[in-house]
Amino acid sequence: FFGGAMSESTESQCTQLIHFGGSQLTQAELKTALEKGNVDSKIEHMKILIQMHLNGEPQGAMLMTYIRFVLPSENHTLKKLGLYFLEIVDKTDSSGKLLPEMILVCNFIRNDLQHPNEYIRGCTLRFVCKIREQELIEPLTDSIMTNLDHRHAYVRRNAIMAMMSVYQRFPQFFPDAPELVEEFVDKESDTIAKRNAFLMLFHCAQDRATRFLGKVIDTDIETSGEVFQLAVVDHLKHLCKTCPGEKAKYLGVIFGLLASKHPAVLFQCATTLQSLSNSPTAIKEAAQTFVKILSTHADNNVKLIAIDKLEAIKKKQPQVLSELLADLMRTLSHPMPDLRRRILELAVDMTTDKNVEKAVQFLKKELLKIQDEGNTMMDKQASNEYAQLLVRTIHQCTIRHPKVAGIVVPVLTDYLIESGSSAVDIMLFIREIIVKQPQLREEILTKLASQVGSISSTRVLRIMLWVVGSSCKSMEEITQAMDAIKNAIGPFPLVLQEKVSPAEKDGDAADAVDTSRTTNTKVTADGIYVTEVVESAVAPSTAGELPFRHLLTTGDYFLATALCNTLVKLVLTAQEESGQQKQLVKMEAMEIITEILKIGTQSSPPIDSDSHERITLCLSIIENANSGVVKDLRNSCAKAFAELVNENPATTDKTATNQKSQIPVDAALKFSQFTKGVSKLADEVDTEDAIMVPVKPKQGQKSAFVYRLDRVMQLTGLSDAVYAEATVTVNQFDISVDLLIVNQSSSVMQNLTVELATVGDLKLCERPQNYTMAPKEQINLKVNIKVSSTETGIIFGNIVYDGTGNERACVILNDIHVDIMDYISPASCSPTMFRSMWAEFEWENKVAVSTEFRSLRQYLDHILKNTNMKLLTSDNFIQGECDFLSANLYAKSAFGEDVLANISIEHSADGKIEGFIRIRAKTQGIALSLGDKITIKQKGGSQ
Repeated sequence: FFGGAMSESTESQCTQLIHFGGSQLTQAELKTALEKGNVDSKIEHMKILIQMHLNGEPQGAMLMTYIRFVLPSENHTLKKLGLYFLEIVDKTDSSGKLLPEMILVCNFIRNDLQHPNEYIRGCTLRFVCKIREQELIEPLTDSIMTNLDHRHAYVRRNAIMAMMSVYQRFPQFFPDAPELVEEFVDKESDTIAKRNAFLMLFHCAQDRATRFLGKVIDTDIETSGEVFQLAVVDHLKHLCKTCPGEKAKYLGVIFGLLASKHPAVLFQCATTLQSLSNSPTAIKEAAQTFVKILSTHADNNVKLIAIDKLEAIKKKQPQVLSELLADLMRTLSHPMPDLRRRILELAVDMTTDKNVEKAVQFLKKELLKIQDEGNTMMDKQASNEYAQLLVRTIHQCTIRHPKVAGIVVPVLTDYLIESGSSAVDIMLFIREIIVKQPQLREEILTKLASQVGSISSTRVLRIMLWVVGSSCKSMEEITQAMDAIKNAIGPFPLVLQEKVSPAEKDGDAADAVDTSRTTNTKVTADGIYVTEVVESAVAPSTAGELPFRHLLTTGDYFLATALCNTLVKLVLTAQEESGQQKQLVKMEAMEIITEILKIGTQSSPPIDSDSHERITLCLSIIENANSGVVKDLRNSCAKAFAELVNENPATTDKTATNQKSQIPVDAALKFSQFTKGVSKLADEVDTEDAIMVPVKPKQGQKSAFVYRLDRVMQLTGLSDAVYAEATVTVNQFDISVDLLIVNQSSSVMQNLTVELATVGDLKLCERPQNYTMAPKEQINLKVNIKVSSTETGIIFGNIVYDGTGNERACVILNDIHVDIMDYISPASCSPTMFRSMWAEFEWENKVAVSTEFRSLRQYLDHILKNTNMKLLTSDNFIQGECDFLSANLYAKSAFGEDVLANISIEHSADGKIEGFIRIRAKTQGIALSLGDKITIKQKGGSQ
């Protein structure tokens, strides 16, 4: 629903907001329909009447028609709509006196409070809660009191709420209400009525509420209904804050309510413990409750909220959650991908040296379960995504706790035969482990040698070949690798020439050649159909059984190049060994490379020039294996990779986070006893009491006042009859525009209206309202705008008013541009996730570089500063001076949208920077908006 514009008197009476998008009716049409229409017609027109009144069309003139033709009706729906109309209509005149028509209304209300139908009594009692006029309430007090003893619980529930509302506004009408309600709550059996009575005591007589709570604190609370238990928890939270001396007693009651069977009560108790106490026992009980809700509740939104609560606990007391890791891991049975991802991210942070082995064992079981039951448990894509999550989690656990590497590597290598992207993640993980855990090298090489013939993924094979070539150190390992490669390739030759002589066909060679004949029909240039018979000879092979051989013979020359590089490394390593075995390795490597060159020259598709040049170079290096330069080449690749792995970005991020959380020694101490009556700091506000804070300013930046001054935008000129300026405050999901309107003329402006409209995913929440401004008068307006996506939006409009001679005047306002940077914040992701999202996202914006910068790194830093993106490329790759630079950037919006960017720039001949910035996102808006932002800011000036 959306609120509409209404007069101040109407807004003061408003108890509801309803959006009206239909056609408006005249009062004559409404009057005729209410007087002469049937019940259904009256119901529809009463709805229109209410909507028109709430959206700026006062309907006070219809009050008498309503009293005569609607109020006496016995139809329940019409009766309820009539009470809604009475809630919002003005009941007093301009001087504040009760309208004469209200005497008739009061009589009808009193009769309905004594109506034999309990539904009408209950609805009328709910309406009494909204009455603010003392003259209207006074005649109804006796009827309200009578309903406390009604036989039906629905009436008693609403009678208590009506009494509380009247007592809070006019306590003189019910001077003994607290005593009556205390007696009522003792004998009441209905849970909701009992809750309502307790709420009245809580708000109106807290000492009596505490006394009642003391009576039932050990007996009835745990067996009471859900709504009553929630009210008790709220009261206990209030008591803990107001009576710190009794805090231990009241916390004990909350601990007891953690045994409740109602999820809402469990959640409220856990949240209360989290906000009231910092003791490990209380926080652990709260965390256990959130984990229980996570595993038992069926609503996905509730599960996500529970995860948020656990993450909040992790930030303040991470050591408490480590004991709950096993319980948290069991919640992975839920099939929701986002929930699984967040659970695994939380589980990684909860691992310690004591529980990491059990966590990894559980992840291994989940991975094996997918491998065994993936086709029946879930679809192939979902199972592959889950496997990727598990592999990445195991990887992160191993980085933080290297001792578990020996447990996971054997299981992960068995999973390499899968053709999904999870196998690639496993291979990348193994490549890193073999550098960090050299004691596992022999075991890993043995497992890889046994798996190479069964792997069908070309990317997995390329990584595996790199690992094998860089890790084999002894002649035994080299021989094992060569045997595995030969077995995976199969027997030679890999391909035969198509032209075979007749003599060879008649000889033994004919038995070794499988001839395949293909018939094609073609049309010649003169329009004659001819039949072409193509006969080809293929070497005997087991292509259907050997994936590696099939990839080589079908034109995967990138894989062939990787294989040749691996053979070069194996030969160079073997040359350092003694004996005749190294010559055999050299001969076998040259034979394999020669066969690969034959495939490229004799089969289709032919080999590309780059791959041919690289493979030929490998053959030349093997022929000159004893060269000193060649020997240095062998170690350079592995050494560079080892330096990259030893950087350990995960450890770096973790250390930075720990340093960020440290408190300076000279920081001011905060005493909660002294904060009463003073606004709390952001980190002291309870979770459920937190308010929406602006996205900016961030910590360490300008104060809120200076920030607001910087955001003031002038909308009209100083010489215009109407001066207007606006302050735009960007919150997480909405924008608040504070307008200052000044009448600079010497005449009265009537019916002044600020008409605004938006471009982009922005939506106005209010309709324009009319104002009358005296000369030199100023007014302050506030407009709320909902934001639904990360996109640069524009707010435009004008101010119209009736000037002298009732002529309609108009002042055009300057456009207000909503900055996309208010919704984008830096974020981190792994290189694998970056590549995956880069391939998945379909929207790309390519921005040409045009800047006055001369330094590539300065230009990169300038882009990072103005886009709120994080640099993912390691500093080691871009440090120093060079004529070209390529880097990856990543950020996340407040709406959960991912945005990727790649900067590829170089120095031109005249020293200027040229190149492109490619932006990719899942949605078009954020990609285009970020590109526009870069185009504006990349010059390096002040614009």
